[in-house]
This record gives sequence, structure tokens and C-alpha cells, in this order.
Amino acid sequence: MVKYDMTREEREDKSRRIREKGEATRLRHASMRPLTVELKLDLKCLNNAERNKLFLFFAECRWLCNHLLGLSNDMFRGFDTRTRCITSLDKDGNTVQRELTMPAKFIQTVYTSLKQDMASLAAKRRKTGKRNGKLKFRSSYDSIELNQYGDTHWICFGPSGNKHGKYKNTIHIVGIKRLIRTFGMEQIPAGAEYANAKLVKKPSGIYLMLTCYIQKHEDSTESETKPDLGIDFGIKTAITTSDGEKYDISVRESERLKGLQRKLARQKKGSRGWYSTKLLIRREYEKLANRRRAKANQVYHDIVTGRKLVVMQYENIKGWHKGLFGKEVQSSALGTLRRKLMSNPDVLVIDRFFPSTKMCPICGHMHESIALSDRIFACPICGYTEDRDVKSAKTLLLAGKHEIACRCPGQTPTPVERMSGFDASYEGHGSVLR
Repeated sequence: MVKYDMTREEREDKSRRIREKGEATRLRHASMRPLTVELKLDLKCLNNAERNKLFLFFAECRWLCNHLLGLSNDMFRGFDTRTRCITSLDKDGNTVQRELTMPAKFIQTVYTSLKQDMASLAAKRRKTGKRNGKLKFRSSYDSIELNQYGDTHWICFGPSGNKHGKYKNTIHIVGIKRLIRTFGMEQIPAGAEYANAKLVKKPSGIYLMLTCYIQKHEDSTESETKPDLGIDFGIKTAITTSDGEKYDISVRESERLKGLQRKLARQKKGSRGWYSTKLLIRREYEKLANRRRAKANQVYHDIVTGRKLVVMQYENIKGWHKGLFGKEVQSSALGTLRRKLMSNPDVLVIDRFFPSTKMCPICGHMHESIALSDRIFACPICGYTEDRDVKSAKTLLLAGKHEIACRCPGQTPTPVERMSGFDASYEGHGSVLR
């Protein structure tokens, strides 16, 4: 087969057409809403050779990633993505020659992702002025980028789906000739436009994280408007709101997981049974993570839906995990919920040093002698009595409303002598909102 080399004019014309097509796609997606769905691949429809080849793609990506990290800067910049022969280290640290059999698109995505990671590290170093280390060698590579729909992957819904629709609910992945059955196709809405995807390896199997774009629909019916809310993070009660509602988002370890851990401790390390038990343990941890994430998503939806303002405090969850309550924090989804809330523009985050537990929401008195065992807050000045966590949530809500009122344009600050007791105490504390 004779390889055809394009002339300079043909190459420039091809680059121009690709650039124009990309700009048109980005412009069209700007008016649409992105949606990511998780599709599980049914590997039982593949034979052993195809199944091993699919898992080998992840191993070869790890080999290539570590090979690139071991190159010097000049050799990394001049790396040719058409390279197939690389060197890597085995489990004993010996140098081994490897021959890559994965598609060229995978080689390009691994190289591009490493370039982006190095650029991000360099930008952070320039911004902070500090040395932040370098990328480390990877012991596993569990995500492969599929960046071109119709080339690296495509979806088949059946005879009426598209030109590849010979079989129903199947997917094609570059490098695998046979179509692969998938579970979860019902998540994709009708009329969705498919985009890039990621091939993700988990203990329970291989998944396809498909990104698609759907049209934005304006809701004609106004959603129910709920009052502003303050939320307090805790250990005994994970989430307490200013309305008095409490949420428990902890998921304990199952008895099966504890039994598998005891079984692993009795087995010989490195044996076949030891690796089988370790895989079962990883699957149990994946189930726990899914349940905790589901609880965090449900609580997040209940908190932010229909509200214009939610006030929370930036709690030191990492410090809680290192303290006496590490097991309680470990089994909860506080970190996931905090991250989701902080990414919402309607959520106001108060500095973690603000004394929401000690401050009275009525008179602003600082109750310095309150202990952790005191579950009821009783103000010695005004006589206000309330549940400790509910009171903290109400204090945070008042602090958030006070800060928003002070940010209004053209508003003159109220003198301290005209303020309520809480406002004066809040101004005196000088808390900073993040």
C-alpha cells in the first residue's frame, strides 16, 4: 500500500475545514445544555481475545504515560505520536521493551493530557511563585479519552438509529471490531447530540462516560420559591438546617466488607486468592462510594432547589477526620456535599473561624463557656434557648443576610449604635466571607 503525502495547499485546506467545523460545533453547543451519562459495557458479548485486548489498552496507556514521564524536556517536546516501540519498567524495576498495539488516537490523547497537566503545573508555579513538584509515575491508568464521536466511538440504537444501527443498544470502540452491548441507554434523551466520551475502568467493570448536548427548555411554570436557608455541618448530625430539619448522609461499612478484610489478612500476599479477595474488596468500596454519592446528591437537591440564598460555613472536614471522630467522618459524604454546595453560585460560604456556635442570633452575646456536650444553647443575657445545631444554622443565615445587605451598591453603613445586638457583634468579630 502506497502512502499518500498531502501537499502544503491540501494540508492547509484540511486544517482550515477542521477549524471551521470545530468553531461551528462550539457555537452550536454554547446554546445547549451538556449532559453526561454513564453506560456500562457488557463484556460477555466479547470473546476472550477481544476482552483481553480491551483491558490491554489501559495497561499500554500506563506504559506510555510512564515512558513519557521518564523522558527529558527536549525529548518529550519532540516525541512522535506515531512511535510504537517504547521502554518501561517491570515490577522488579528492570527495563523492558514494549510494543504498543493500541490505536493511534489513544497515543495522541495520552500525550496531549500529559502536556496539559504539565502546563497546569507551570501556570500554578508562576502564580504562586513556589515549587509544586512534578508529575509522578502512575501505577494504574483507569481513564482513556475518546475525543472524536464517529471515529473513536459511536452509539447504535437499532435499525432506525443511524448508519451503524444493525444491532440495538450497542457501542463501537476503536480497536475492537465487534459491537459491544451497553446498559443504561434509557438515560440518553431523544434528540441528543453526542460528543466526546471517556472509557473508565472500575472494579465492577468498564464504563463509558458519554457527553451529549440537549436543547435547553424554558420552563413556563415557575418553581416553588422556598425561604432562604442556613445549614450547619456536624458529626453526630451531618446536616442541620435553620428550619430545624436534620439529614443523615452516613453509610457504614457492610458486614461483607469486614469479612473480606479479615479473609485477606489470613491469605498469603501475592497469591491468586489474595488478588481475588482484593478485587472483591475494591468492588465493595465502589458500592459504598456510589451510595454515599447518591445520598449527597439527594440532600443537595433538597437544599438548593427553589432557594435564592443558602448560607454555609467552610468547615475543616479534613481536621475532623484526623481527630476523635475520624470513623464518623469517613463513613459520611460531607466532603462531597461541601464541594457541590460551594460550586453553586446561590450558596454563600462563610469563613470557618466565624463563631456560629457561640454567638446568640438574638442579642449577639458570645457564649464562651459552651462545651461540646451541651446540645442545647441557652443565652445567659436574653434567655434565648434553642437546639445547638439549629441555632448555629440560624446564626449563619443571619450572618449571610447581613453581609449581602452591606454589599448593596449605594447603601451607607449603619452606625454600630443603631444596629441590633447581633449586627454589632457580627461587625465586631470582623468575619471574612469566602
